[in-house]
Amino acid sequence: MHFERAAAFPLIQSSSRTHISRNLYLVEPPEDNPGFESHFQMKLETKLKVPLRNAELVMNGEGDANVGCSSKGGVKRKRCFKLRPNEHKLNVVNSCNGLLCLSEPSLNDPFMVCNPITGEFINLLIPTQADESSKKFIDSGLGFSRKTNDYKVIRMFDRQERPYERIREPITGREFYSGRVAEIHSLGTRSWERIGCAPRSSLGYNLGFPTYLSGSLHWLLIDINISDYIISFNFDTERFKSVPQPPLDYGEMSLEMSRNMSLGTLRGRLCLCDCSNYGHIDLWMMEKYGVQESWKKAFCIGTKTDHARWLRGLYEPMSFLRSGAILFFHRLSKAVFHFNAKEQFSSLKFLKVRGIKSKFEAIAHIPSFISLKDTVTDDDQFALFVMVY
Repeated sequence: MHFERAAAFPLIQSSSRTHISRNLYLVEPPEDNPGFESHFQMKLETKLKVPLRNAELVMNGEGDANVGCSSKGGVKRKRCFKLRPNEHKLNVVNSCNGLLCLSEPSLNDPFMVCNPITGEFINLLIPTQADESSKKFIDSGLGFSRKTNDYKVIRMFDRQERPYERIREPITGREFYSGRVAEIHSLGTRSWERIGCAPRSSLGYNLGFPTYLSGSLHWLLIDINISDYIISFNFDTERFKSVPQPPLDYGEMSLEMSRNMSLGTLRGRLCLCDCSNYGHIDLWMMEKYGVQESWKKAFCIGTKTDHARWLRGLYEPMSFLRSGAILFFHRLSKAVFHFNAKEQFSSLKFLKVRGIKSKFEAIAHIPSFISLKDTVTDDDQFALFVMVY
């Protein structure tokens, strides 16, 4: 109940291709401070850390850039390490109850789960069934089973054994030839369990915007051949199903339309941003989960910013603040925008981020003090560490 009611805040990570930063910044807008509304600046005061993918490699000194170096004044320089992106970088897949699912970036293979507030993380088992030629099609995410009180990671990929087997697709029920399967790993167990066939786009797109809500993980499926474009996976039943979508004012869904939608949650409600119409965002919210008639078009937001610019592209809903403001992340410009829902003629306002020079990625995150220690049952199989800052 707490996580469904609590406000989410932007969690910012540098998106530089050449520089690896372990820093995550949790942005908590100071709503009681009128300066936030007038100057629209975000201060990066809460700095968190993510683990390294290969800490042993770093601790052994490989790639160490400045060990033993000193400046002209004889003062020893700060110890630093040259980290290669292909060995150490991690991407944030999604957030669930204050925990983050992190993946290896080039393949999107789930690698570890961490709580950046407590500094705890746990490495995931490497599945033995994965094939290098199929990993580019991996979809993944973290969720929570309220029935068993377990955190679970799901991964979906194209298997190589008997790739032309005829299967029944779990969402539409149609039969076709595919090797797309799903596997589940419960934190604290020793294996991945294959649970059957997984949904996929016939156009080759990955599932987009993994969003956890009400015991299920949700994605957008880009496929003009399938009418149900919001799909979910329930962690209690371990089954896929479609979610009723909002009544958009279109006849047939085009590829361009489906590529300009995003999924998220606001105040414990599933929401969809339709950015396919140039000049405005249609923000839909599902008032009662699972009921199609409860979809309401909450806002129609003009995308002309306070700098008189029209910004096309995807806007992802992040947070509905107590003040009535909504925060969006714009993928194309790598920026966070502020919309005051209480103002009749409000426009999107660019939020300046003080303290980070490079472009960044942002996801919605609810911080918590949930400990991963409760999931560890076998010290020989899992290791749990407190991250060194």
